[in-house]
Amino acid sequence: MGFRVDGIDHVEVFVADIEASIRWYAETLGLVEVARWDPEPVMVGAGETKLALFRARSGRASGRAAKRAEGHASETGWHRVAWRTDGDGFERVQKHLSALGIEFRGPIDHGTARSIYFEDPDGNRLEVTCYE
Repeated sequence: MGFRVDGIDHVEVFVADIEASIRWYAETLGLVEVARWDPEPVMVGAGETKLALFRARSGRASGRAAKRAEGHASETGWHRVAWRTDGDGFERVQKHLSALGIEFRGPIDHGTARSIYFEDPDGNRLEVTCYE
């Protein structure tokens, strides 16, 4: 295969209120804010595992799967699982996915990280990311 992932870097979560969610995750799981973009996401985490909190566009909580438009959920819920690899692995995973005929978007430069985006056969969103 030529590359490996090191683990889950972050899981994107759509929430009704980012600030309230930061407090809830801090109080409930001891997660701390580790990064913030303007206006979102806000990354909270423990150790090397993080949640990326995005504001749901409707602001409504829902147990149903998140509906997505323009990359943002219309309801609260999980969005995508991001796998972390190193720089060499990041280059190799793109070749590997291409060889398998799996289309992906990117690489996208996020400043401190680069990511590619793709879906599993069921349409679940996945990401592979590496930090500079």
